[in-house]
Amino acid sequence: MQIYKYCHCLLFVNEEGQPITEHLPEDHDGRQIYGLVRDPTPDKGRPMRERAAQREIERKERPS
Repeated sequence: MQIYKYCHCLLFVNEEGQPITEHLPEDHDGRQIYGLVRDPTPDKGRPMRERAAQREIERKERPS
């Protein structure tokens, strides 16, 4: 969560109440359902955002 700025229930929303999907992986269900919803405060809420690319590689390579 500190990397992606989302959780499984999509608690981060914009002022219109739409869930922020900008930081979700492209194949994530939330992104498929809501489309791309930009983050109005991209500099807040993701203290580990610089690790997102490496974390995505780890996520795809780990056995399910």
